[in-house]
Amino acid sequence: MPQFTFTNNTYAGEALAGFMASTLLEADSVKRGLLTVINDVKSRKVILDVDDDVVLQDPSGIFADQGTTALQNESYLDPVVYEFMKQEQWDKLVQSWEAQSLKPGAFMDYEGIVDLSDFMVQRYLTKIQIANERLYWLGKSATKEAAFTAGFTGLLPSISAASGVYKVGLGKPATSMAATAIDATGVVTVSSTATLADGDVVTITEVTGTSKDTTNGGSGIAIQGQSYFIQIVSATTFKLVRNYNEINTRKAAIFSGTSTAATVSYINASNVLSVLTSVYSQLDPADRSQDDFNLQIPLHVGYAYAQAQADKAVNVLNAFTDSKKMDYLGVPLQLMNHWQANTILGARASNLFLGVDLLGDESELSTVYMKPYTNDNVVRMKARMKAAVNFKFANEIFYLSA
Repeated sequence: MPQFTFTNNTYAGEALAGFMASTLLEADSVKRGLLTVINDVKSRKVILDVDDDVVLQDPSGIFADQGTTALQNESYLDPVVYEFMKQEQWDKLVQSWEAQSLKPGAFMDYEGIVDLSDFMVQRYLTKIQIANERLYWLGKSATKEAAFTAGFTGLLPSISAASGVYKVGLGKPATSMAATAIDATGVVTVSSTATLADGDVVTITEVTGTSKDTTNGGSGIAIQGQSYFIQIVSATTFKLVRNYNEINTRKAAIFSGTSTAATVSYINASNVLSVLTSVYSQLDPADRSQDDFNLQIPLHVGYAYAQAQADKAVNVLNAFTDSKKMDYLGVPLQLMNHWQANTILGARASNLFLGVDLLGDESELSTVYMKPYTNDNVVRMKARMKAAVNFKFANEIFYLSA
């Protein structure tokens, strides 16, 4: 039976009112209008587009059809249903600081503290919203909270795999380097770390070896395609400190195995301006001019861009104290909290779709104390959601990744 677990109950001093938990990055891409939300998606919804060409012909007294055919295409939103279910038994509160707030009566041990239960409900809701955000963009495979059976390919993996998308890699000297070794502690050997700095985020690809990330236990996951915050160790080595996917848990990275070769890709303060210049020059002119067009970038690229702006502002008062505007030559840069590292997406919000039964589902948590119904002294919490993501025009999307 799930029960609260308490540690470090010293009972020395006085407990402050209220509760705290670690800071979480907000899940807000829907709130910012970066997706087109389609409600009432209980089953497959079909997104239609239709087009035809125009042919300017020679004058003719006899009507001559231009001979083209209007073409209609379909894209789909196929919702996946998943739920959150949590059962809690509160009687261990009597072993904690909360004992002083319990009501008289032995059965009251089970009913918990209103402040604590309300705090936990809000905490669960926040984490559900973050899990959904990751699911929408990164897909099930990169969302460790997603344990349901059905497949769910997020927008970024779908875009990466789609034909017609304008794709750019980071395999250039200014944005990548070869690694000649990765040891069992996550120390990577390269020819030079001169263009890297503490806190940069690198993506590891083309791995030769057995290196695995065992941060979350078990046999671990291959480091192929994973991204990490780094610390510089020497002129030729750096350490993989934390998996970028653990940005909210802040777990230190743990590894097993070794590798003899890999490619290290990165966007940081040393190259972010040249990267954005290259991206800007390759954007589709018609899309770039639309009001709902955005360049979506991970947090670390936004921080690197702010640093690069300050570094370039020679003899400018307050260059390192004023906040920096997040756009590039008039194109908005949207900092994405839960995103794939070293990835830039250029797209119109009206070309990216999120299908839900009701957008508010992820903010609704049904909570029931079971004693009046089953005589079980437990609280059950449940949320139910449906979601589907897709895009319409692949040839109007720009995608840069490692």
